[in-house]
Parts: sequence; C-alpha cells; structure tokens
Amino acid sequence: NMQISNKLPQFERFPALFITSGEYEAHFYIAFQGKLELKKILKMPPREEAKEKQGFTGHKAGMQDLSSLSHKGKYAEDLKMKFARNVHAIVHDILADSNMEEIYVFAPKFVMVRILAGLDKNEQKKVRMQFYNEYTKNNPIELIKIFQKEIDKIQKEIIQSPVQRPLIT
Repeated sequence: NMQISNKLPQFERFPALFITSGEYEAHFYIAFQGKLELKKILKMPPREEAKEKQGFTGHKAGMQDLSSLSHKGKYAEDLKMKFARNVHAIVHDILADSNMEEIYVFAPKFVMVRILAGLDKNEQKKVRMQFYNEYTKNNPIELIKIFQKEIDKIQKEIIQSPVQRPLIT
C-alpha cells in the first residue's frame, strides 16, 4: 500500500480503479482514502506463452516459412485477445467486490481500444478518463499526478469558458 501525498486527490468518498497497461502487461490499482493499493499484475509475455505452443511448429520443409509466419501472426492476435479477456475478467472481479464508480485507464491507444472493447457496457460507462500512454514501468503514484493535472486542466477550461454551450448529443 502506498500513501498518496495530501497534495493529490485522496479519493475519500469512493474508491477508483486505475489500470495501466502495455501490450502484454497490466497493473490494477485501487485508490481510496489516501492510499493506492496494487490489486493485481497481469503479465503474458509472448515468449513464455509461445513455449506452451511449441508443439505445432514441426512442419515439412517447403511451405514451412510461410505457415510458421502466419502462425506467428495469428498467435500474436490470439494472445492480444486473450490478454484483453484477462483484463476484463480482473476488472469484473474487482468491480464485483466494491462499489466502484470510476475507472481510469492508461494505455497506448491500440491497447486501449482492445481493453475497452472487452468491457461490459456498464463497465465502459465507468471509464471516466483515458490516457494514451504506457506507464507500467512508472511509479504508480505518477498515475495520480497525471490524473490531477488533467482535472486541473478541465477545471481551468470550465472557469475560462463561462458561456454554456448546448451539448450536442
């Protein structure tokens, strides 16, 4: 458990789920009442996964290069889908345990698309902000700082534009 500096949001009233993900690694944190708790780390490095799949690579010569190449491509796609499904399962479990209303996701855009597509409709609604970058290697407190900057920016914009434009829905 990490203490969140009191200069940063404390998430006093409700817990929030912070997800930071790369292509094959995701970290899940819960921010609540001044603490940031690591709930889970999901890692699916392609090399490890590939070891389990070694069985199907023995082809006859000739067509071998082509077919092993398409296997590789398909395999990478499968792994990405499997990864997204696992992320979804973890989100699902965490939300089942708590009255969480807010999810913040930090991931490269192409990963974000897969993750969000994997969530249920009501889980998608809880995703309040998306940050297109990978922060799995960073200190998780950075996530809260990035979140804070975004909130500050939004508040400034609200203050600077007092004219209420009708929302186009």
